[in-house]
Amino acid sequence: MNGIIHFLYYYKTYMKRLFFLFIGCCCVINLLAQKPKWVGNTPQAGNATYKFVEIISYGTSIEAARQGALNTLAHDQQLNNAVRVNIETGMLTHIDQRVVKGELQDNSYEQMDVKVQIAGEEYQLQALRVDEYLAQADKGDIKLHTLYMVALTDHPQFDTPTLSTRYGAAPVAMSIIPGVGQWYKGSKVKGVSIFAAEALSVGAIILCENQRASYVKKATENPRQAKEYGNMADNWATGRNISIGIAAGVWVYNIIDAAVSRGARRVILKNRPTTHMTLAPFVVPKSGAGVSLTYNF
Repeated sequence: MNGIIHFLYYYKTYMKRLFFLFIGCCCVINLLAQKPKWVGNTPQAGNATYKFVEIISYGTSIEAARQGALNTLAHDQQLNNAVRVNIETGMLTHIDQRVVKGELQDNSYEQMDVKVQIAGEEYQLQALRVDEYLAQADKGDIKLHTLYMVALTDHPQFDTPTLSTRYGAAPVAMSIIPGVGQWYKGSKVKGVSIFAAEALSVGAIILCENQRASYVKKATENPRQAKEYGNMADNWATGRNISIGIAAGVWVYNIIDAAVSRGARRVILKNRPTTHMTLAPFVVPKSGAGVSLTYNF
């Protein structure tokens, strides 16, 4: 009996400490750099004139890893296959187009050319470096994940990529089940931690309530020991109430975190306008002035 009393005493103390430790760990996870959502999950292109390619490269410096990424990109099998199909269908004969300056406004993506050898012919592909992610590598080398947008046709229609860590209201709705919203936002460690904490709290509630009910029954069946059993029932009720408080705290934290914390960096595409009209004034010597209408498509 004394062992149970000691257990309940330490249970109340350690559950409180574990709760605050859990909150502290989640705050630390929030501060750590997260792996972008596109790593290992290449985004889908908005149209067939280009594609996203993720390249993993290594180097003793960032610049060396970047150069290695370009070399790897030029030999990427999927990219080469896509270019070969476009050659066979006549969609690609050569690529020397350039994205008009300002087309990808509000972004600072680096534009570059990648030379690809297909059937003995060299094709110069236009590419945009969208994002990078540095990861740990063995022997002190840098492991670099690079996401490119690469043209596949002579007239690529690049959509405008935007990098965002916001996910709107969806994670909050998903967090009705604790941890699911965090998982959706790319914070998988945090999501699993929240789900585990909530599951342990609920398990503790069930355990404490079963024990409380058991001692209440024993007190009823054994009047001589009713006081002792009643005290034990009260102790288990206290443990249950603490567990309920912790479960509620974890769930509330889970909702707030899903609403305000930043998720893993992801790529959002904004469709590139294919047609637009412009009006411009003009002056013709000795004839007068007017307005010209230009329709680009």
